[in-house]
Amino acid sequence: MTIGIPVIDRYVVRELIRPFFSGIAAFVMMNLVNLLYIYASLIVQSQVPVDVVVKLLLYNLPAIMVITFPVAYMFAVLVGIGRLARDSEITALRACGISFRRMCIPVVALSLVVSAFGFVFNDRVVPWANRQVVDLVRNLMLKQPKPLFKDNTFFKGAGNRYFYVKQIDQRSNQLYDVIVFDREGQIPVVITAKMGTWRGFEWELIDGIEHRYDKGAFVEAEVPFKARTVRVDKEPQSYFKYGNLSPQEQTSGELGQQIKDLKTSGVDTKSMEVDYHLKFSLPLAATVVAILAAPLGFRFGRLGIFIGVSLTIALVAVYYVIMSIARSMGNAGMLQPFLAAWTENLLYTGVGALLLWRVDRK
Repeated sequence: MTIGIPVIDRYVVRELIRPFFSGIAAFVMMNLVNLLYIYASLIVQSQVPVDVVVKLLLYNLPAIMVITFPVAYMFAVLVGIGRLARDSEITALRACGISFRRMCIPVVALSLVVSAFGFVFNDRVVPWANRQVVDLVRNLMLKQPKPLFKDNTFFKGAGNRYFYVKQIDQRSNQLYDVIVFDREGQIPVVITAKMGTWRGFEWELIDGIEHRYDKGAFVEAEVPFKARTVRVDKEPQSYFKYGNLSPQEQTSGELGQQIKDLKTSGVDTKSMEVDYHLKFSLPLAATVVAILAAPLGFRFGRLGIFIGVSLTIALVAVYYVIMSIARSMGNAGMLQPFLAAWTENLLYTGVGALLLWRVDRK
């Protein structure tokens, strides 16, 4: 006997467990087969070792599973609630005075558990696995050395100072092709240098030229120098340390800190903010789809398990179309990053809540 959990809740949860894990297995297998089809050409045409392709599949598995959790749970709710409706068990429970909304409490509660696990998995395991994929592709397949910092970096320093560095090498602390645009005074000054070295908060520029301008924005003088010290308000690592990591390779904390650092540097972070909010909205999709799938399973469950599969495919397709459009609009600045990441969840929650309300109203 399970203390504290009503019998009806345990019964509903049992109806969801088997189709949930079956859905995970089926959807993961479908995605792996699709990836294997893509990677097969690497084995045949590029003669990539089989063990490398196996590692690529395994390292891609966490990202696939995060996407699969909401899909599998939607399938489980449609099939589980559909089975209860098809066998008239929901009708019997309602005749006993138990509303359909009450029956959905364990459905939503279990979805919150799935969402919480999905978030932790997506925030801790997936970034690490994605980094392994990138390293494999770069080092084992393409034979490219891994860059330590991002090249062609532009950022805003303290006040009205702007910095551009074409190439950075962390191992020797060297900067190459450096440009400093200083507008601290009334007349701007542009400093260019072939190379430089950073030391804490200062850059030592070597073999450069200081371009001075008059009030008409014409070059007034060009003063060459062998060495020049330039004060930078932060250590270069704060600007460059995330350069070789995509948002998918970072945890939410790392990405949030990167956004904060880049904002202070005057860099546009809209697309990264969208990806940051997606780290929270995507795992919560399991709860969102549960709210929508429960009334749909009740309405169409009598038609059999195949309707559950069809509805899952259709709803997932619509969900990702909306997500893709909203994400593109967020990257373009047409939507706020938060809305760009949460639009599909808000729409599905609204429609699901309306359908859920109408079930008991009827």
